[in-house]
Amino acid sequence: MKKTTLAMMIGILAVATSASASNWYAQGDLGYAKDKFTSYSDLDESKFEPRVSLGYDFSDFRLAVDYTHHGKFSGTTNNMNHTSAKIYGIGFSALYDVDINTEIKPYVGVRLASNVFKIDNNSGANFDSKTQTKFGYGAIVGGQYKLDANWVVNGGIEYNRLGSFNDTKVNNYGAKVGLRYNF
Repeated sequence: MKKTTLAMMIGILAVATSASASNWYAQGDLGYAKDKFTSYSDLDESKFEPRVSLGYDFSDFRLAVDYTHHGKFSGTTNNMNHTSAKIYGIGFSALYDVDINTEIKPYVGVRLASNVFKIDNNSGANFDSKTQTKFGYGAIVGGQYKLDANWVVNGGIEYNRLGSFNDTKVNNYGAKVGLRYNF
């Protein structure tokens, strides 16, 4: 996980520093989120949730691609199996900055993601491990404050459906604060 995050950040930095247009930006967010499994409440947990993004600013409209680490969850399922899941995703966001002539500028957005679930299921005598990729979607609302020509601080809340399985849906509710650098 640390290698993946480091590689992603190096890639974002490499692309961002080579970007000739001033509309490119890089952003890091730190958040706290509650992940809820509809059929397996023992897996429900609140976790620290980091995200790194690279985006393009069209003035009042922004597009971004991101990597989010949702965390590792473990618990006992209904049939007494010990289950753990590690979840991370690559997402795409479209954000609209609402200009209301104040220093704090609100924004709203949507997010689509490809989320990877690495699931381990141990029933005592048997062990099953599988990786599944699920489509996710979400909504974001927040506000941002421009510190200077390049730096912007933001905070927001979001809902994400991380994926659905036969017997459960995985929902994510969270709040994040972040720092964006405009190139």
